[in-house]
Amino acid sequence: MASVGIGVLFLIMVVSLLALAARVLFALAAYNDACAKANPDALMWGLLIGFLGLIPGIIYLCIRNSSRNYIVCPNCGFRHYFYDAVCPRCGAPNQPPQNRNPLAGEQVRRAKLFLTIAVALTGVAILAVIVCMVFVVSISSFGGNSFYY
Repeated sequence: MASVGIGVLFLIMVVSLLALAARVLFALAAYNDACAKANPDALMWGLLIGFLGLIPGIIYLCIRNSSRNYIVCPNCGFRHYFYDAVCPRCGAPNQPPQNRNPLAGEQVRRAKLFLTIAVALTGVAILAVIVCMVFVVSISSFGGNSFYY
């Protein structure tokens, strides 16, 4: 029976490490997605999702497209609405929104990669828990002890 206890302890450690890695990857995916969308609070969203998990992630998914109406002024770097004729800060003429972020494609690719890896790690953790529980129940019933009363 001691080997079952060690196995359960090992499972808890592996699942905890997988959950931590998945949380970090979800945070990196949100950060890269927010950077690709020119969200000025990209670091905040990455940290919130990394530390607090699911609730900030759902909130981010709800508001992630709200920053599409903004562009960055090429002269002063001020973020303003794309339909402004000139920059409110420096008065430079507004450029078309196609030149918003030259790194957006790379950041979107990274966000998808991190999200895919995080979902895969979450699936592996769930599968490990199921396999271990089946293993523990089968070993304890084989030894004559039963979880059922």
